[in-house]
Amino acid sequence: MNKSLTILALLLAASTSAHAEQAKLTILHTTDLHGALTAWDYLADRPAPRGLEKLGSLIRIARADTTPTLLLDAGDALQGSPLQTVWREGGRRGPEPILAAMNALGYDAMALGNHEFDHGLAALDSTREQARFPFLAVNVVRTSDQHLVFPPSVIRDAGPLRVGVVGVVTPSTPEWLDPSFTAGVQFLPPIETVAGEVGRLRDRERCDVIVVLAHTGLEKDPLTRATREFDTAYENWAYRLMTEVGGVDVWILGHTHETRPQLMIGDAFGAQAGKHGEALGRVDVELTRAGPRDSWLVSKRTGSVIAVTDSTPSDPAIVALAADLHAATRAALDEEVGRTARAIDAPSGRFEDGPLWGLLHAAQRDASHAPVSLASMFDASQRLGPGPITRRDLSRLYPYDNTLVTLRLSGAQLAEALEHAALAFAPYTYAADRALTEPNFGASHFDAASGVSYEIDLTRPPGDRIVHLSKGDAPLGAGDSIEVVTNSYRAGGGGGYRMLARATRVSTSPVLVRDAIAQLLRRGAPEPARGREWNLLPDYATTVERPLIDRLVREQVLPAAEVQRIFPREPAQRGELAYWLARAFEWREKRPSGAFADVPDSLEPWLDGLVRRRVLGAAQTEEMFGTFATLQLGLATEWCERAARVAGYALAPTPDRSFRRGLAMGVGLGTGAPGRFVTSDTLTRVQALALVANTRFPTLRILETTDFHGGILGGGRDRRTGRAYGGSVALAGNVKRLSAVNPEGTVLVDGGDWYQGTMISNLVFGRPMIEQMNALGYSAAAIGNHEFDWSADTLIRRIHEFRGAALGANIRERKSGKLPRWARSDTLMSRRGVRLGILGLSYPGTPNVTLGKYVAHLRFLDDSATAVPIVDRMRRKDRVDAVIGIGHIPASYDSARGVSGDLARLARGVKGVDAWFGGHSHNVVPGVVDGIPALISGSHGEWLGVCDLVVDPLRDRVIERKSWLERTYADLVVPDSAMAARVERWNKDIAPVAAAPVGRNINQLFRNRGGESTVGNLVADAMREGVAADIALQNAGGLRADLRAGAVTRGDIYEVMPFDNTVVTLTLTGAQVKQALEDALRYDRVTQVSGIRYEFDTSRPAGARLVTLVLADGTALDERRDFKVAVNNFMADGGDNYSAFAQARDRAETGETVREFLEAFVRAKCANGGALQYRDEGRIKKVGGGR
Repeated sequence: MNKSLTILALLLAASTSAHAEQAKLTILHTTDLHGALTAWDYLADRPAPRGLEKLGSLIRIARADTTPTLLLDAGDALQGSPLQTVWREGGRRGPEPILAAMNALGYDAMALGNHEFDHGLAALDSTREQARFPFLAVNVVRTSDQHLVFPPSVIRDAGPLRVGVVGVVTPSTPEWLDPSFTAGVQFLPPIETVAGEVGRLRDRERCDVIVVLAHTGLEKDPLTRATREFDTAYENWAYRLMTEVGGVDVWILGHTHETRPQLMIGDAFGAQAGKHGEALGRVDVELTRAGPRDSWLVSKRTGSVIAVTDSTPSDPAIVALAADLHAATRAALDEEVGRTARAIDAPSGRFEDGPLWGLLHAAQRDASHAPVSLASMFDASQRLGPGPITRRDLSRLYPYDNTLVTLRLSGAQLAEALEHAALAFAPYTYAADRALTEPNFGASHFDAASGVSYEIDLTRPPGDRIVHLSKGDAPLGAGDSIEVVTNSYRAGGGGGYRMLARATRVSTSPVLVRDAIAQLLRRGAPEPARGREWNLLPDYATTVERPLIDRLVREQVLPAAEVQRIFPREPAQRGELAYWLARAFEWREKRPSGAFADVPDSLEPWLDGLVRRRVLGAAQTEEMFGTFATLQLGLATEWCERAARVAGYALAPTPDRSFRRGLAMGVGLGTGAPGRFVTSDTLTRVQALALVANTRFPTLRILETTDFHGGILGGGRDRRTGRAYGGSVALAGNVKRLSAVNPEGTVLVDGGDWYQGTMISNLVFGRPMIEQMNALGYSAAAIGNHEFDWSADTLIRRIHEFRGAALGANIRERKSGKLPRWARSDTLMSRRGVRLGILGLSYPGTPNVTLGKYVAHLRFLDDSATAVPIVDRMRRKDRVDAVIGIGHIPASYDSARGVSGDLARLARGVKGVDAWFGGHSHNVVPGVVDGIPALISGSHGEWLGVCDLVVDPLRDRVIERKSWLERTYADLVVPDSAMAARVERWNKDIAPVAAAPVGRNINQLFRNRGGESTVGNLVADAMREGVAADIALQNAGGLRADLRAGAVTRGDIYEVMPFDNTVVTLTLTGAQVKQALEDALRYDRVTQVSGIRYEFDTSRPAGARLVTLVLADGTALDERRDFKVAVNNFMADGGDNYSAFAQARDRAETGETVREFLEAFVRAKCANGGALQYRDEGRIKKVGGGR
């Protein structure tokens, strides 16, 4: 009986499972719309991809699906745009515009955000009355009886599902508002209130799905668990809510303006849709239940964000709804509020007192009559005037609807507020590339004060940086009382200013800060302040010359105390430059000469040091020197060059104008760009000191390309943005762009494989590439393996045409054992007084990766053994200051930023090289090995390697290295017209041939050196069918380009197979075929195939990595049987280490190139309207645990 019951139970369970129910729910969500009704940027007065106007069409498309859908908002919808402001100024005629649009779109619910309270409870109640959906807030209660002010939740039916939606708002809301706006209500901490409501919806209301709309952001990073800094206390709660409140299926977050398509914190699922209607969030929920009486269980949640783009259509109904107000808003913003005869701006940014700060403070003090102002600058790039100033200008300057609040602060509280503002700055250490600011401190949270004076000493620890805080001529004591006007957000503690939230409020004003500025301008622009009320220390910290002066401190040329206050914009004097130059070169005489009576005693021994070495030229005497005379640019560069010449720099005959021009690198001279001399002849103190730094420690910039392979026409595009990169024109422009930073110190080099690979280059044997390299000014290039593809004789002709040095230190003639006459091992040059040695290496494995007959007369030696004595000779005999190595040498770069392979081996093993530049592997390697840059800049001119070397010529060493890679985006530069003309000339006769149609391709075909390649399948099939072979084998390295979908041209075929390799047929046994595949796998190469399939495991020993090997029909390959095998002649001759082919029989040369067979194959497949339709077929599979 028990057995029968068991069987019955199992049958019933199976029956129930077979009839399990499924349900789906789609949640569309927005947040922080901030009045973004239209697709218009009112501050720039131009269209913008955002707003409910655009979201409306996305919502309509999403609802077209039959899945039950809810549309929800997480708060801050109604405030924050000029359109909303103009509607309020118009007496709120007509319905609230954002709410009208949300009604039209059919929103189901909205959580209240803090900005919904910006105009008080009465205004909010009035708005609520117009809404066709509830405003939710579970944690806002009346102070008197603790009853809820707003509905805590709403229940919606969605198909078979009962969905409970809870709303919660950040409890920090009152801190940012006038107290009267929230009088009588209390904002409770959200944990208990949300948990209670969720429990009620689950237990009493029997909801199947719970959604919480939380207008509060993540207070912790969900991955690192790092706490957000500088928030108002108790502002963000989402992390705690998601980890402490159970029973919630979906959390929709807001407030922090972040975009998170989905995030998981433990089992909690969340999403956030950014800001300003720039995207529509979507969460798809799938549920199952065993039967009608069972509870629904969530089985899957998926989040996504649909971004608004320029091509997103507008919703006609929303456009019509907003039309009149849109026009009125644009007209209102065009209103002129004042004029100014001079520009009001922040020429040195927000971290230096100036006219724009002065306007902000003057407006706040004028409107409040407070003696001290504490203000924020939201956009330091804004510039008012000269000429008319409109409301649009002021909205750009001050976009927020903050009002004015006057506080009573003690001196200690004001100092505490300024110390908090100073947290914007990182500790000042004089380190290279040290950021001035802290990345996590929002720049707009930096406040400055007016009506008091003070300095911010960045060399002191945080919390102790404000020094010399004074009111008038007297220090401001900690117990002194002072009235300070600030904005309402700051007064509530916004931005972490909690000390202001604790202060006594003297008065509040309904006047917006923006309107206070307008009122002031209507009476005339304020006169600029004389002098600065506050300053940073070191006082040159915001200048473009800071990196140069910091270097002088790091290298102990000048003590930090001497540059703390250099008054950077004051005119420099001759005596100052003389002192700084002498200190830089340590030229100090022990006994003063007494020759300069008017010179301070502290300066005289340094001045004597310069006189003794005749650095001062015509100013050697007291009569000519002029200690306190203003320093002129010409005299300064003359003294700097004389000092460098005395110190033994590698200079041209005097005057070395290149050296003098190089002194301008990183120096802002007059109104010109940094690094450019301008008409103004008088130097400031910071400029003079920067010239000294450039004299003492010149910088070289090395730019590297590699493996250009004749990629003259380019054609690369960023997959995400569609931006074009690569090709000769883009490369030329980017070389100019990057050289312009240091034009006299830039050296351009190449890592090899210059010209082989495209029709435009190949058909004239690489001549265009040599012309290009000469035009761009390459100093040196390594000789790559593909330089030999048209024989050494052709290479020699190209080298004779090349104006730079063709380097291959490890190439030897077999007969003589000597370096060929046409190659060089290294080259020496001087830039900015620095002696630079460049060592060049070819790939030691060149005989294995090029046609053997073209290099049979040559040997390629070990790269390390070759390099060591050359570097030693350059250092000892040639007395170079810096050495770089370039080579056609590969490397790998992993996700942990580790460099491995031959280039890394050289960087570790060859001492005395300051930077290595490689090639051959076509990958991107922005690496550093034991402190030495190791770069490979991809291929085809799509990247430029950049390495800056700061040199100490007195000690023949590099003191600083910085390296990175730059993508050669075409839109970064103005097209190089001269290079464009060359390309047009080179391409004139080639373009019609390259454009000839061959066929059509349905799917893009890709290369893959680590497995099956669809391009490889195509080429191998073409070879096998072309010669009626049983099997075809193709080395992956011979496939040079993907084949895009669409029309296939002869140029496309050429790019896939640019080499002139011919097809060869061989007779191989099955065992020899197997060995050939193993030959490649031994070197981590995967052979592309036709007629067979195989699986491999790279974790197995070399020689035994094949797991399976079968014919195309799946039958086992008979190792004893003979097969007719098609390969290219490079492989047949043992290239890429295919040793198995040496055992082949019946070798037959077809005389036709692989490219010709490929073109014929494509034409045949595409005849009569056909097309290529290749996909991965499983010909090659990687199994096991190998890398």
